[in-house]
Amino acid sequence: MEYLFYISLGWFIVEFEPFQSLAIYLNEKIGRKAWFEYFMEFVTCWKCATFWSVLAVTWSFEKAVFSSFLAFIAELIIEAWTRRR
Repeated sequence: MEYLFYISLGWFIVEFEPFQSLAIYLNEKIGRKAWFEYFMEFVTCWKCATFWSVLAVTWSFEKAVFSSFLAFIAELIIEAWTRRR
């Protein structure tokens, strides 16, 4: 159940519209900076958002890696399911 929360947290960061709108707005204002490119990757990648948010919340590298792996598997299942239709 704990890992379901972590994966949901990563998905929430990536899919929550105000976060995306803020990231796009900041991208237009700040421009192309190297550190901001990493931030945009964090905000747009489900696996990256899961990894970094779990690492920030728990300070456990093992939980962060395992949660990111579960997010990867969930993403593969969702993609396979949507292609099947």
